[in-house]
Amino acid sequence: MRGGEAGYILARIAAGEGQTLDFKQRIDSARKIARTLVAFANSEGGTLLIGVKDNGRIVGIAPEEEYHMIDLAARRYTQPITAFAAKAHMIDNKAILEVSVPPQPEKRPLRALEEDGRWRAYVRIDDQTRLAGSFLEAFWEAQKKPQHIRFRQEEERLLSYLREHPTIDEKAYRALLGPRHAWKARRILIKYLLVGLITMDITPTGQVFRLVS
Repeated sequence: MRGGEAGYILARIAAGEGQTLDFKQRIDSARKIARTLVAFANSEGGTLLIGVKDNGRIVGIAPEEEYHMIDLAARRYTQPITAFAAKAHMIDNKAILEVSVPPQPEKRPLRALEEDGRWRAYVRIDDQTRLAGSFLEAFWEAQKKPQHIRFRQEEERLLSYLREHPTIDEKAYRALLGPRHAWKARRILIKYLLVGLITMDITPTGQVFRLVS
């Protein structure tokens, strides 16, 4: 089978792994795959193609077994439970399970249960699943609350800096505020993100912020 839905799957495989696509030869650990599920849900959403090696070679799987592992991961090892949809495809007599995870901003931060018993949030950055970190978790929690904007000296320092520089990160803003007011940096950045005065780029090393153009 090479047409229709198979052609769509083959095209996705040819495009390679990235921000919204991940290949898995098979699922060996429900706990570990939970990280990928919450990372997709906390980010732009994404698709898992199970039965495909990292190099794009189709090896095939038993769809029912892999579905059971994904369902177990979502129900037991993610909080809130991560929504997903799954569909099996046959290509050259080999089965692939397509697992689609929509973005779930209303649930953020979604977290995965680790072996140490802690719940941690993850995000997708390019083709990697990474810890979200405390700033993003605080930002997501703040999205659930009403915001009131203020313009004081600390806020004006942020705006003045960004008028002269393309970006700033939390560490640089804390230094800009000085030791007495550094604790306000995160709160102000989050508030200005929520009211739309600045935007955020998520990078492998953290977040950077820029003025809305």
